[in-house]
Amino acid sequence: MTKFKFLMLFILIANVVSAQTRQLNGVVTDASNNGVPSATVKVKGKNAQTLTDTDGKFSFSVPSGNIVLEISSVGFTTKEIAVEGTDNSVSVVLEISSASMSEVVVTALGIQRKAKSLTYSTQTVKGDELTKAKDANPMNNLIGKVSGLQINRSSSGAGGSVNITLRGLKSLRNNQPLYVVDGLPITNTGGSGPTGPFGGGTDRGDILSTLNADDIVSINVLKGASASALYGSEGANGAIMITTKKGAAGTTKIDVSSSTMFDQAFYLPKLQTTYGQSPSDKGDAEESWGDKGNFKDPVDGFFNTGTTLINSISLSGGTAKSQNYFSYANTANKGIMPTNKFNQHTVAFRNSTKFFNDKLSFDGSLMYAAQDIHNRPASGLYFGVLPGLYMFPRNLDFEDYKNNFEYLSPTRNLYLQNWFDINYDKDLSGTHHEQNPFWALHRNPTDQTRHNLIGAVSLKYSITDWLTLSARGTLNRMWNKFERKVYAGTQGVISGQTSTLLTVDNGRYIREESTSLNKYGDILLIGNKDLSDDLTLNFTAGASITDAQSSGWSLDARKLKVANGFFLNNIFREEANSIAGLTESFGRLQKQGVFGSANLGFKDLVYVDLTARNDWSSSLANTPSEKSGYFYYSAGVSLVLSELLKLSNNYSKLRFTYAEVGNDVAQFATMTPQATIGNGVIAINNSGVFGDEPLKPEISKSFELGYEGRFINNRLSVDIALYKSNTVNQYVSFSGPSGLLNTTLYLNAGNVENKGVEIAVGFDVIKGSKFNWTTNLNYTANRNKVLELHPKLGNYYSIGGNFNVLRVGGSFGDFWGKTFLRDDKGKIVVSDDGTPMGSVDGYIGTSNPKAIVGWNNSLNYGKFTFSVSIDGRFGGNVISTTQGYLNSFGYSQESADARDAGGVAVDVVKQDGTAVNLVPAQKWYGGIGNRDGIIEGQVYSATNIRLRELSLGYTIPIKSNVLKFASISVVGRNLFFFKNNAPYDPELNTTTGVGGQGYDIFGLPTTRSYGVNLKFTL
Repeated sequence: MTKFKFLMLFILIANVVSAQTRQLNGVVTDASNNGVPSATVKVKGKNAQTLTDTDGKFSFSVPSGNIVLEISSVGFTTKEIAVEGTDNSVSVVLEISSASMSEVVVTALGIQRKAKSLTYSTQTVKGDELTKAKDANPMNNLIGKVSGLQINRSSSGAGGSVNITLRGLKSLRNNQPLYVVDGLPITNTGGSGPTGPFGGGTDRGDILSTLNADDIVSINVLKGASASALYGSEGANGAIMITTKKGAAGTTKIDVSSSTMFDQAFYLPKLQTTYGQSPSDKGDAEESWGDKGNFKDPVDGFFNTGTTLINSISLSGGTAKSQNYFSYANTANKGIMPTNKFNQHTVAFRNSTKFFNDKLSFDGSLMYAAQDIHNRPASGLYFGVLPGLYMFPRNLDFEDYKNNFEYLSPTRNLYLQNWFDINYDKDLSGTHHEQNPFWALHRNPTDQTRHNLIGAVSLKYSITDWLTLSARGTLNRMWNKFERKVYAGTQGVISGQTSTLLTVDNGRYIREESTSLNKYGDILLIGNKDLSDDLTLNFTAGASITDAQSSGWSLDARKLKVANGFFLNNIFREEANSIAGLTESFGRLQKQGVFGSANLGFKDLVYVDLTARNDWSSSLANTPSEKSGYFYYSAGVSLVLSELLKLSNNYSKLRFTYAEVGNDVAQFATMTPQATIGNGVIAINNSGVFGDEPLKPEISKSFELGYEGRFINNRLSVDIALYKSNTVNQYVSFSGPSGLLNTTLYLNAGNVENKGVEIAVGFDVIKGSKFNWTTNLNYTANRNKVLELHPKLGNYYSIGGNFNVLRVGGSFGDFWGKTFLRDDKGKIVVSDDGTPMGSVDGYIGTSNPKAIVGWNNSLNYGKFTFSVSIDGRFGGNVISTTQGYLNSFGYSQESADARDAGGVAVDVVKQDGTAVNLVPAQKWYGGIGNRDGIIEGQVYSATNIRLRELSLGYTIPIKSNVLKFASISVVGRNLFFFKNNAPYDPELNTTTGVGGQGYDIFGLPTTRSYGVNLKFTL
């Protein structure tokens, strides 16, 4: 009985104590509605306190009744708010502390620095900006949000690779920045497949597409070589610093995010439905210059309404000593192209633990991603689906060929392709321009798998309160597999079954497998010391090693023993010990470096920044730099004008920096032979250094002058940068003279200059207790010029194979192709029948825009949020060979309008000088032609302005101790163009490789996306 009374008394006391506390949930944001992580939230006068998580959210037990919360964070003014006893959730907006600029920025090597001490330009995008309207590749969400940054997307659907450049095109080898995750670099491999743009290049995605946007806290962009010089040659093009989430002390918190987006084909070519097939004896004419009629559009109903589902869950929690973070995400995409599917699973785990009275810190993470892609859309002619769709004769029945894309051949007893100009039993062989789209989808299928593993570990030991020693390492292992099955009955040029190879078509089998292993490690000694009341010193000294290994093999078997048997034992061998179309490759590159940096500050007024690094690279073997390596450095200074002029409520800073950053050459370029395996035997790669000109490291020399300011109590921010860079000793290859063993030679050639201006402006238009409106404007203008080429290259150097040519005095990104023949007054010359006449190759445009502008707005009213992003590119050109084909074959609406008008209205002359104002449509467009025609006639302005993102969100009031946060938002992405002069989305590219920008040949159309995001926290 006594025990029973004691138990009842204990329960009563527990209930009383419980009744005296309650659970309080909330979120802490800045003026731009970005969550403030690691902010301290405490009950004034009590012991109850907690920290916000990476999204700025918090939840903890507080006393019942009215209380006062005190919220503080580094770089923000401490704020107190009254909370009534009936409130279970609160929202707090912190203001940046008065012109102190004490906020911390993640810089090279993951080192955190005070923003005011930096002598170079950086710009940060919070993780929330990446998840408002999610994309399968998180990097696409940076478009328009960072000045100086340009992104070109591949026309390959979900998970496609991106091409990111900072401050213009510089190098013939690579222009993408270095990508760094939590201070450790990763290699962003990927890009287009081997068959090329005309033949149907298949983009393979990249490592960036495997990242989970919900795991990202922020992305800090280091724009110039000065900012990323500590990374060595990999940082010559700037760096993208990705900071991921880690666990937070406290009870386990569960975050769930679900995004559902619907994708629609958008901005399709304008096709005619009023003129039928051109006359032919067999009815197999590809062109559509026939009789007028009223026909169906084959494109109607072809494209799916795609769906992209991105769902993720994360768990975070731990003690004051050890915290854990775990996340899982799944991306499931059904593309707009029939049969196309993309599926990705991503798992991440991170642990942060402190030992020995917090002197030793451990941080370890592991991320694994698996991708499965079926029928990733291909651009180009050979394996592309769109040529057959867009150029189907209008007077024929498309539905019949859709439902009967194959037939059982009585001759071969196989199902073969059925198309208006392809039928084995009717002796119709077609051309390489097109196939039945449904045959291409079902009988030329592709499957790709990618597995990506990134592991990282960091140990940091605090020697003193101002000196730490750290050792870090990362491992990135990737496996890729690609397979294409080309069934018997595929058009001969595409299947490779020509009369010179094989008279019996049994199909074609393409298979590739590759693996790569990239390892990085460094040791850092980091110091932060106040030398006196007026003098501060921050320094870093260290050494690093990078080891990159890759291997793979590829098979292109155009002869199979048994029809449609897609396995290795079915490959026909010409000889007993050889396999045609089999190649194997391998490579290894190692770099070792030592480096140091020092930042000296005087009275928070002047900061001097110095860095130096020396690298030794295995690729520089057999060169004068083999033993000495290559040395580079940067130096910068910043002057805080607001401290000098005692501007108490404003912030103002001038900065200047100069850097020289080196870059090594490609693997094996300085050595002959390179072993490869072709057709089952060892072969020699006949390449080498040109004569008596040993290769030297590529060097980029750059300087930057900048200004930063914050005014009106930090409501207005301005960042302006003027920059100039020269990349010299460009590494190029070219064909050697006849008679040399080395058929491909390498040399240093070229000086490419970039100079421009970047402006980033932010303004809190309205700043109130209930309503806030923040706007940000990013502006970039870059000018690119080729100042020098090696005499051995002649007058020009071709790159990328897509009309991209380097010429002295021109730009990196210029197009050169066949031009119109013109008279001495500049008028186009036509033949007597009105066909335009071609001339020699000449300058026809450039892929470089004159300016890039992004305008981002965020509005908050109570629990409602609204954001809109608009961006534009002004100037520059694109080439649409797609439109060239549609015009020359008579399938475009433009060609139909010209026929209706009696011809094309022009202002041209004949060879004898006779003026011509109207020419027959078929003669004009047929004369301009397509990929082999007058390319000048296929050039369009790339100027475009679009509504990039739109989001309307609502934070749902919570009255539950279980559910701590919930929000819903309606979002849209790439909704429409305010202006676009090109016949397609000029942001899309056939390939994202060097020299592949600004060119389209039957690429997948862009998509308009809209949907719903749900987020909640338990």
